[in-house]
Parts: sequence; structure tokens; C-alpha cells
Amino acid sequence: MSNISRRSFFEGTAAGAALLTGVSAVQAQPQKAAEPKWDMETEVLVVGGGYGGLPAAVKAARLGKKAIVIDKRFWLGGDGLMSMGIFYSYKNRFHEAAGIKEELTLDQYFARITSGEADEPMSKVRDNQKLSVIYDGIFKHDPKVLYAASKVLPETIDLLDGYGVKFKPFNSANYFQFPTLPGSMSIFVKGMVDELAAKNVPIIKGLRATEIIMDGERVAGIRAEYVSGAKKGTEVRIKARSVIIGTGGFVNNKEMMVHYKRYWSTVDIGFDGLGSGMAMDHTGDGILMGRDIGAALEDMESMPKFYNGTYDKSPSISWIMFDVDTAYFIAPNGRRMLNEFESRYTGCLLALMQKGIKEGGRILFDEATFRSNNRDRWSLDKVMAAGNIFKADTPEELARLAGLDPQALKETIERINEDARNGRDTEFGRKDPLFRELKAPYYITKPNYPFCYKTEGGLEVNPDFQVLRAKDLKPIPGLFAVGAACGSISAHMCDAVAAGLIAGEKA
Repeated sequence: MSNISRRSFFEGTAAGAALLTGVSAVQAQPQKAAEPKWDMETEVLVVGGGYGGLPAAVKAARLGKKAIVIDKRFWLGGDGLMSMGIFYSYKNRFHEAAGIKEELTLDQYFARITSGEADEPMSKVRDNQKLSVIYDGIFKHDPKVLYAASKVLPETIDLLDGYGVKFKPFNSANYFQFPTLPGSMSIFVKGMVDELAAKNVPIIKGLRATEIIMDGERVAGIRAEYVSGAKKGTEVRIKARSVIIGTGGFVNNKEMMVHYKRYWSTVDIGFDGLGSGMAMDHTGDGILMGRDIGAALEDMESMPKFYNGTYDKSPSISWIMFDVDTAYFIAPNGRRMLNEFESRYTGCLLALMQKGIKEGGRILFDEATFRSNNRDRWSLDKVMAAGNIFKADTPEELARLAGLDPQALKETIERINEDARNGRDTEFGRKDPLFRELKAPYYITKPNYPFCYKTEGGLEVNPDFQVLRAKDLKPIPGLFAVGAACGSISAHMCDAVAAGLIAGEKA
């Protein structure tokens, strides 16, 4: 027997095999994967040019960072462009300039929004099950994330002001509110786009992100492809030290709606009418890309956002009217359905769904409401001209015009008036100042229907808007989420902008 050890034999055999094949022993070892070929490179890549993404890009550019913005759409501004332009902030220089003496502290503001006083539905509306928990901001979102966004609200107001956006006078009932003048949302978007152009930040439209590229545990960049034109289908890879996802929600992704929203997925899609008033491309791209790399998702089963309109897309009155004007919600049988003031417009939707009413709901009001200071806000003359409001001097005549049971509508108005005179709503317990008698002439709308226009829920983040891993809830290095793609942001536009400002700085 040879004196060669077993170990030496096998080592020698491996080396000999390598020599016989012409491959060195070093070359035979597994090789590290080659780095992807990059078509572009930047420090901060913003995916989505909406009210979260554009402020993020502006913030990064102001801090001297190299940034790129991509959006699958050929226009910028996202869903913020269809909003009423109402922002919020605690005490800032505008309050001081107006001579407002109230404290208006950050904590006072935060207590207000989380109580549900500043927006629907929060604590005022239950979801689809009678015994379910209250749909409340604190239960629904991570309060630390919302609080972080709230802290930078004065900066969001300064951002708007810097682009020339003008605000309406303060409402003494809510000094935290900053309503803007009509047309302000377009001014805001144009201001951000112009500043990014001046700072040489490329904005690439028609480019849809399809995959987050990872380098181990860290984000390395994005794979994307052009959606139309001569470059349609052409794939590009963009390398970035940080990626900010601002791609919006998933209301137009039927599979995601059925999977995550279930009960709510049966509601038709639209804003002011079926399939109108909004872009129909909310496909959850950023949320899905994050899920594919193991990101945590948050609040995916929550109730989405709804509005009301007509199926023929003709002008209608928002059910938000119940917040500020005397009006009553009427079912197809001519009867009231709920406490309008507490339920608000989402409660009207829920009542229709729970009762299985397919014929829609109507708003009943009188001359005082028609002539109120909010006449222009609800476009009452425009809705009337479109034939979507009926007017009559008696309940019976009004019912005949509207196609309702005359006796039922008469009894409804009589009960409202008797209860209002006695100071007690015997049907639904209303105690608010808007609960009052109706006086002729009376008005009632044609049926309106609920439409789903926005999802809530998305990528889970920490107060720096870093996306968290599902397996350990630790930040995924280099990945951020803002706006409707982020699970912890409320429906307030100002929170989306604030999230962008924070993410743009942290990224």
C-alpha cells in the first residue's frame, strides 16, 4: 500500500481533474453573480410623480442630491389634482400673520385628527360589520408614523406658498385647516416640476417600474419598461442608492381588490361617476414590487375611500354636504336611513350596502340650504341645470317629480319638522345644530350612488418612511414609501406631501 493519505488522494484527484479539463482549481469555484448592467445611475430614484413623490424629489434636490423621477403616466400630480385642495397644519407663521391667538399646538392638532373630527371616517363610522371595532385613525394607522408626518406640516404649507398657492381665509371653527383657492393644485404641481427642471432633475414619463433590484439585503435599483411609443416594451435598469416608492394604491387591480378588500370590492370604481373623475391605472405596482422582495404590508383589509355620483356622469351633490348644511339622506322608499351628521358620507354608503339598496340614495333639503354660503361649493345651480335636483312647494308634488311615494315623503318631512320643533330626533337621535325644520320650497336630488376611488393600505414604514421587512420588521436599506403606496398614511393630502418631504431628506 502506498503511504498517501486518503485526504491527499482526493485533493490530488480534484486538482488532476481540473488540469485535464483545462480549468484551474480557482476557476472551478462558484463565481459571484455579475452586477446588472445599469442604463442610468442616481443617488435618489423616485418612482411616481404624485403628491408624495414630487415633494420627495424636491427635498432631495434641495439638499444637493442627484435625483431622477419616473412615472408610468404621461402627466404628473397623481390623484392630488382631483382633490379639493384642503391642507392642514398646526401653528405656523400664517396663523401669526392673521393675528390668531389660539395655541394650536402639534399635539392639539394630532388629537383632533385621530379623534375623527377633521376627516371621515375615523371614529365616526363603523365598517361593514355592526360589531366590528370603530374605524379610527389610531387603530388603523401607526400613530408614530402619522405623528412624524404631522410634525412637518408647517413645511408643507411653506412649500405650497413658495409656489404661489393662495389660501382662503381661516375658518374660526377649524384654524388647523388651510383650504386653497380653485386651481391651486395645478399651480402646486407646476411649481414642483419647474423647480426640478431648474435643478436638472430628469423626469421620465411613460416609464413603469416593474421590479426592485436587490444587492443582498439592500436595494440596488429598479427595473422598468416604457409603456408606449417607439420605446414601448424597452427595459431599462436604474441604479440608485435610495428608492422612494410613490406609485399610489390598487383600486383598479381587481385581483388585489378581491383578495384584500373582499366586501368592498363589489362597489363600482369611479369618483364623480362610473369610471370618471380619476385615472383608471391604480394597479398597486409599488406595493407588489415591495411584497416580492419581502416587504411588510399594512392595513390592506381596511375600508377604501368612496365618493358619490351618477351613473351617467352628470353633475351631482357630494354627500359631504351633511357635514355643514341641513340635509337628510332619503332611501328609495322615501324614508330617512340614518343619523346623517354622525354617519357622514361614508355612513351613507355603508347604509346602502348593508341594506342591499341598489337604487341609490337622495339628498333632501330646503330653500335655506339652497341659498346657503355653500351654494357654490356644492355647484347647486349647475346640478339643478342638469336636471338632477327637483323643486316643489309641497312634499307630495316633490315626490311625484322625483318618482317617490308621496305619502311616505310627506310623513318623512312632517316627522323631521315635529322632532326639530321638540328638539329631539325620535328616529336617529340627532342633536347637532344642523338638525332643524325644513321649510318650503323643498328640494331633492336624483339618486346618487357610491363609487370607490382610492385604497388605503400598502407598504409598512417607520417614522422615517423606510419600508420594513416582513420577516423581522427591520428597515430594508435604501427603500422608502410615500403617499397611497404607504400603509400608514391617512387620506389627508398634507400627510402625503409631508411623507415625501421626510423621505426625500432621509433618502
